[in-house]
Amino acid sequence: MPRFRETVRTLLRERLLDAAYEAVADRGFDKLRMAHLASAVGVSRQTLYSEFPSKEAVGEALFQRELERCLVGIQQGLDAHRDDLRAAVEAAVGFTLTLAGRNPLIKAMLTSTGEDGLLSYLTTRSAAAFDLATAMADAYVTEAWPTIDPVARELAVDAAVRLTASHIVQAGPSPEESARRVADTVVRVALSTGRERIPR
Repeated sequence: MPRFRETVRTLLRERLLDAAYEAVADRGFDKLRMAHLASAVGVSRQTLYSEFPSKEAVGEALFQRELERCLVGIQQGLDAHRDDLRAAVEAAVGFTLTLAGRNPLIKAMLTSTGEDGLLSYLTTRSAAAFDLATAMADAYVTEAWPTIDPVARELAVDAAVRLTASHIVQAGPSPEESARRVADTVVRVALSTGRERIPR
């Protein structure tokens, strides 16, 4: 029975997030109303607030879900080029920037206003997202390219995450060109110690 209740709660949470995603994509996060969200899913406001205590909690959950989905795509891009660091970084960054340009939620984030808007998850409240993306990338690079100097690896991963986020907030000429530039920078940093040669 506990497992059944947990399954039901998970399904409810996903339904709420799906409805919130549609509302934010259509009207923006600033116009999202908890009462409307509860009505759209057919639950009481009490049920909604038991899952998400505030509008900001909904925004955080939306962002976290999109970030996790993005990280899956990033890993797939890296997996396709494990023998070529430059190509791997370019593929991962290109995927991220292309997704950001097409994703209605990301577009809504970039046009939201106010300190509590979704944009803050890419700027003033981005620490958790940076930590998650950095940890995933660092673990992957450590396993896939173990000969990279640890200090250079840490700097390269940090550069990759921060430069990619910067290009999401302020888009460059094209996702492809931006990805090439980020990849060039990351590879130079990764090779900066001269300790080992890595595939590129």
